[in-house]
Amino acid sequence: MSTLLSTLNLLGGLAIFLFGMKIMSDGLQKVSGEKLRQLLGIATANRFAATACGALVTSIIQSSSATTVMVVGFASAGLLNLYQSLGVIFGANIGTTMTAWVVSLFGFKMQISLFALPVIAVGFFAQFTPRFIVVRRLGETMVGFGLLFLGLDIMKNAIPADFAQNPQVVAWISRFQPDNLLNLLALIFSGTILTVVLQSSSAVMAMTLTCAAAGIIDFPTSCALVLGENIGTTITANLAAIGASKTARRAALGHFLFNLIGVIWVVCIFRHFVNLIDWLVPGSPYTKETDVLTAVLPYHISAFHTVFNVLNTLLMLPLLNQLAKLTYLIIPKSKREDKKEHELIFLSTRFTQTPELALIAVRKEVERMMSFVTKMTDKLIHAVKVDDEKMFARLIEDVKAAEQTTDVLEHKINLYLTSLSHGNLSRHAVAQAFSLFDVLNSIERMGDCGEKIARILEKFHTKQPFSDADVADLEVIAKLTKEITKRTRRVLVNFQQPTRQWQAEAEQTFADALADEANLNALRKRFLRDRRERINAGQEASPDSITAYADILNNFERIGDYALRVNENILGMRAEDKLYRQTAPAEPALPPQA
Repeated sequence: MSTLLSTLNLLGGLAIFLFGMKIMSDGLQKVSGEKLRQLLGIATANRFAATACGALVTSIIQSSSATTVMVVGFASAGLLNLYQSLGVIFGANIGTTMTAWVVSLFGFKMQISLFALPVIAVGFFAQFTPRFIVVRRLGETMVGFGLLFLGLDIMKNAIPADFAQNPQVVAWISRFQPDNLLNLLALIFSGTILTVVLQSSSAVMAMTLTCAAAGIIDFPTSCALVLGENIGTTITANLAAIGASKTARRAALGHFLFNLIGVIWVVCIFRHFVNLIDWLVPGSPYTKETDVLTAVLPYHISAFHTVFNVLNTLLMLPLLNQLAKLTYLIIPKSKREDKKEHELIFLSTRFTQTPELALIAVRKEVERMMSFVTKMTDKLIHAVKVDDEKMFARLIEDVKAAEQTTDVLEHKINLYLTSLSHGNLSRHAVAQAFSLFDVLNSIERMGDCGEKIARILEKFHTKQPFSDADVADLEVIAKLTKEITKRTRRVLVNFQQPTRQWQAEAEQTFADALADEANLNALRKRFLRDRRERINAGQEASPDSITAYADILNNFERIGDYALRVNENILGMRAEDKLYRQTAPAEPALPPQA
């Protein structure tokens, strides 16, 4: 009964540790979400910058799994190419070693209960601070931090003090000493399976450190388990890559191959590598004194973890191109790779561990949806003036297909945004998500307007109801509409991140958008007036053609209206406010005092 109770206590402590790790990681992502996005830009410079970026991000959010899932998502979203993704993953393996050092420095050297519960208390009540968002997010992080160490303390206390001296335990442990290749591989496999089951290398590392500090496993055995943990942690990214683009799957595969190759070369020199760590770190990890073991062994294991990942990164960085080519051999490139128009290619990976950063991929998907509207207006320009029947039919079908794509994408992105907005997002991120709902609706309406124009042109094409002057006018307004849609698409790309010049740029961009929309309105009115004058001057026109011409102009003008709506949502401005400031009369002067 006591054994069962101890086991349950150990598992309970592990559960609290994992829960604390998740809360802490979520809180840190909320605090530093914008900064992490800016760090992502560093990764595009070169392989060394990408590695430094991966190490820094993982050190901040304290989760290599979250970083690698984020990288897989960014690769799927086209924000990182394969080489940049692999560089970030290399760095994530270094950054994740910080967890072991934090546990070693604070988890065994002092009495955890003295600070874990006070940290949880302060963090919990800090979340009720009404005005200060950063304080609330830091409070969430503190709760996770406290729970993490509380779980570690429970795991330590769940192991009886004399457990390691039990003859049966000693006999059982001696069977798993890494004194030969078979036992070493068995221990590595055990570490891998544990990490796969728990989906957290940090949790398995904490268990390894706890058991080692209690004298249950020795230093070489702990090192073998750490090697297994490095392989097991790659399963998270590979699961996230299921159903994603081939670039994302190659990035996840590269993570697995990177760690596997590292483990293989360390296995070849395992005993010498362990001796190197023992020589680098003061104190003997082989002592039988419990107090000395608790003070020394965790540092040796943490150092093994760090040195292994740093050396493996230094060895593999020059071979990054070769590693990328190997992933291309395993996952070959196809001619029509990632060209599914009706599928979400940027949101094919679920950012379940990094919801705060998922909005980057959502914006990328919305920008892709906007590209179909731009293509649609380009097709309409040609359809207005083309004479070839086959070419005209193809252009009209392309416009209809593009409209259908915008409908499907709007539905799928809406579903994704809905599930995302119900997740653990910051208030700022939730506001962005709701703004994107309106953007999606506006883009879908632009597609509807384009399809209406195509159907009108299709209906009247054989009747030739428009004169050369009419066609020339339609071509002019179609070209202006295309320019407006192109500029709107650039707004979606350029204004994802606030910068120092962001406000000034936004003001100018919005002023340009207002001018474009005003020009489009003026052009529609002028062309309607000019056509009336041509009809009065003797141009033949049936009632149907008069209505069709007006409908085409009106739909082009509506595309401009919806484009302005997109600008309003992305830039956070309103046309009514801008126009009111420009036209509002000056306040009347107060009458003089009597």
